[in-house]
Amino acid sequence: MRRTGLNRIISKGITSRLFIQQRSFSLTEKLYSKDVSGSLNRVKISLEDTHNEETIRNIFDSPKYWNDFNKQSDDVEKKFGQKSANKGVFNSLINLKSEKGVGLFCNPYLTSPKGLIQFAEETLESARALTAEMVNDQSVESLHVYIKDLDRLSDMLCRVIDLCEFIRVVHPNSSFIKAAEQCHYQLFEHMNILNTSKPLFYKLEKVLYNKELNIKEKLSSEEISVGKLLYADFKKSGIDMDSKTGESFVQLSSYIANAGQEFSNNITAPRQTSIKIEKDEWNENDIKPEYLKQLSRGFDGSLSIPIYGNIPFELLRSCSNSKVREKIWVALHSSPDEQLELLTNLLRCREILANLMNCNNYSQYSLNDKMAKSPENVMQFLKGLVDDLKPQMLEELTTLYKSSEQKDKNVTLSDKEIVTLIKPWDREYLLTKHMISQKSQQNEDISEYFSLGTVVAGLSKLFYAIYGIKLVPEKLKKGEVWSDDVRRFNAINDKNENIGIIYLDLFQRRGKTPHPAHFTVCCSRRLQDTELNANDKFRLKSFPTTETIETVVQNNKTYQLPIISLVCNYNIGMNDANMAFLTLDQIATLFHEMGHAIHSMLGRTELHNVSGTRCQTDFVELPSILHETFARDERVLMTIGRHYKTGKQVPVQLLKNHLQSDKILKYCETFGQVKMALLDQIYHGATNANINNDFFNVIEVYHELESNLMFLADTKSTWPGKFGHLYSYGALYYSYLFDRAIASKIWEKLFKENPFSRESGEIFKNEVLCWGGSRDPWVCLSKTLNNEELAKGDVRSMEIITDNNKL
Repeated sequence: MRRTGLNRIISKGITSRLFIQQRSFSLTEKLYSKDVSGSLNRVKISLEDTHNEETIRNIFDSPKYWNDFNKQSDDVEKKFGQKSANKGVFNSLINLKSEKGVGLFCNPYLTSPKGLIQFAEETLESARALTAEMVNDQSVESLHVYIKDLDRLSDMLCRVIDLCEFIRVVHPNSSFIKAAEQCHYQLFEHMNILNTSKPLFYKLEKVLYNKELNIKEKLSSEEISVGKLLYADFKKSGIDMDSKTGESFVQLSSYIANAGQEFSNNITAPRQTSIKIEKDEWNENDIKPEYLKQLSRGFDGSLSIPIYGNIPFELLRSCSNSKVREKIWVALHSSPDEQLELLTNLLRCREILANLMNCNNYSQYSLNDKMAKSPENVMQFLKGLVDDLKPQMLEELTTLYKSSEQKDKNVTLSDKEIVTLIKPWDREYLLTKHMISQKSQQNEDISEYFSLGTVVAGLSKLFYAIYGIKLVPEKLKKGEVWSDDVRRFNAINDKNENIGIIYLDLFQRRGKTPHPAHFTVCCSRRLQDTELNANDKFRLKSFPTTETIETVVQNNKTYQLPIISLVCNYNIGMNDANMAFLTLDQIATLFHEMGHAIHSMLGRTELHNVSGTRCQTDFVELPSILHETFARDERVLMTIGRHYKTGKQVPVQLLKNHLQSDKILKYCETFGQVKMALLDQIYHGATNANINNDFFNVIEVYHELESNLMFLADTKSTWPGKFGHLYSYGALYYSYLFDRAIASKIWEKLFKENPFSRESGEIFKNEVLCWGGSRDPWVCLSKTLNNEELAKGDVRSMEIITDNNKL
């Protein structure tokens, strides 16, 4: 049960597979979808749906409405049917009264940090008891249910570890965070031990490969798939090692996990808190008066600029002095020496661990069971992107250069001179000047058409159109959430069944993680009959297992109801409406995270290890990136956008202008992702860099890569210390780009003609989302794109996906 090799990525964080993540629309409005024959079918918006959208909008955009909503009786619940007694409809098992409330996520343990520790300790005790029985019982009957038992053991541990991951990142209470860190460490250590347990491995080997017993013939395809997955993970954990080597593996894994978490926690730490601009390096005309008056001046005529708050970013956009911008940019993108040392040690330990596993490097170790298969395939993919992007990037940089008043109109620069001339600290300044020159076309703030409530309501409307799923607000119970800012939704399908619970923590607050993230606090999997038995001896002591989660019954089968949390950081600005307005980029971010959420909910499987987002890392970003594409589509945004005062639809031309403006550096943005993916591969040995050489220097390697790639080259900062994905996506950061290529193919095939197509939504839902990780992703793509050749998952498959991509 090691973390390595079992990671399940959640946007900007990780979850583990752990073996062993305005106004309402008028009633006359319609969404349109095409059926198979090509005719248009109207998706009617009922009065109930309109009321639900109005409620969604108001609970985000009106604090008073939100407070009143939480004081309501159960009328809202009855109206939308969450508590219906019909078969298959969500039934809460929790009805506990406590002075402290029901506990986080309605888990009765989680009313206090002590309760979290108790939850972890009792879970660990149950896990040990289950493990002992699994090892000791060698009967044929036990072999038939062994994979299910392994899966239950995995879920048992995940329920605590994934919860602790969430609390460590999101919870505002330091006592809760400290308890979560303690519990995470304790259970993670136990997981590492189980991952090297030979008795567990040998019994699994007997189930899968003993021809005399032939147990495999009586197992479901999903059980066999999970069994092979866990078997490969045992192998990847070095189960064949001698005891001394195995002990080294466990120690390395533990160090990597702890060092990686520390690295992630410190990515925002600055190298310095302010910078000094000497007297001869600036003058009064460089900086706008409104910003200059906020800065400290020295007696010697120098200027002190803080590296926090909005000021440094505003100066990057407005300061005409390139030297000042350079100092600010480098300071913002630099990390303390301690963080760089931590990164170096992390990379070296990963290299040692990979060598223990007879792999040339950590990249090879991570990729051999992924879609891309090998570092060579990844590097070929990334280098191909570099070549494809260079001409488009040159066009973009030339456009920026032409917007600069510093250019000499009588001088024509060569392509190489333009690339050399524009530095990374010039980008925001030149982009701002370009946007100002285009502002005559954008004389209105488009974000006023996209309040947070309007966007979430629009998301619900889109999901109902393509998947038959709507988001229904739920009144909060006392103690259920970690902040008053959090809203709870139930995801209701067109059969009036609850398929998941989503907690949206979207407003900015002090101390909150600045990075958007998706967390699967509890996954969707079927509960075994033994778990539902009141006499189940592996239940927790204080509360039976089925009372720490909520469940749903479908087709006489009981499933865990998935619990999802989305975290963003949208600011309620200084506006007369006292509400949060979103930019187009922020809308895309919310759609991205919701793509993970819908995957977590629809990926309902029999077994925990393949539910929801617990699939291959270079496939897990596909749903989120595809949903981002909806957020960039003019037709979708026209359906959503309503002015917060007038309720008028966003003007077409205004939307077109902003969408076009957002594309000005599209290729440079993608190239930035390519650079990060290349650095990730180089750091993890894809180019056979001798990482454990005493002379290996993470910053020199970074600067060399930047110099070789030339465009917007950073040869000044120590930015790698801020690249948190080096830990969470070690050797797998290419996944974003790879899945973007896949998403482009799927969009062209299914949604380009009609983004509201229910038929296309059903194809994507049934061929990708519903499978979680229980089917080979190449087979999923083969079915979705109707291309049998893709099912092979070979080099040719990679070529098909990446050929003529439109990243």
